[in-house]
Amino acid sequence: MQLQLLWELQEIDLSIKGLQTKIEEAPWLSGVPDAREYLESLEKDYSEKENRLKSERKELKQMEFEEQSIFDTSKELKDNMYGGKVSNVKELEQMQRKLDLLAEDKKKLEEKMINLMESIEALEEELNELAEKISRTREDLAGKEKQLEEEITALNQEIAQLQSQREELAGKIDQKYLEKYLMLAEKYQGKALARVVNDICGGCRVFISSAHRGHLYNPSSMVYCENCGRLLVKLD
Repeated sequence: MQLQLLWELQEIDLSIKGLQTKIEEAPWLSGVPDAREYLESLEKDYSEKENRLKSERKELKQMEFEEQSIFDTSKELKDNMYGGKVSNVKELEQMQRKLDLLAEDKKKLEEKMINLMESIEALEEELNELAEKISRTREDLAGKEKQLEEEITALNQEIAQLQSQREELAGKIDQKYLEKYLMLAEKYQGKALARVVNDICGGCRVFISSAHRGHLYNPSSMVYCENCGRLLVKLD
């Protein structure tokens, strides 16, 4: 009777251990860590592009000020040249050269501004796409996290029920049997007892000797497998 109770206790303990393993593995099987990592990579990419966009917008603003400065300087030169303020030919020639140089600078600046505006537009599109992707990924992650939480809650409830059954069952087992079981369970990864079927040890698959087989029918005897050392139990 005691050995049968120990066998039932072992079954409960193995079930609890299996459920605890499921809880440990559940996050990885649910895909939550991968989804979180993917979301973090998207958010990092978004932050980098957002900072780059701010930098390019600032650079464009500076170019606009520079363009305005060229326009104002050119206007002032033209006013002096064509307003009658300067009549010296040499001075007029120098002023024209300055105007030509300013025109070249303006052309180069405008090309840079066009390239920069195209880059800004492309970044804005990329950020919009990333924002949508981040939103979808967050929704997906939230769904996975909710499902994971529900699964773990259910597993913990099942463990609690089994632990309650275990406490009740352990109270029916003599202390010497319980201590021996706990010692062997630690040694054999929870499988302290081995069931004998057709005179074979269920733990190591070795035949039980004839000397030991007779003792298996004595409910008060503790018979150990000569090969693996587990406590043998023969159930009806």
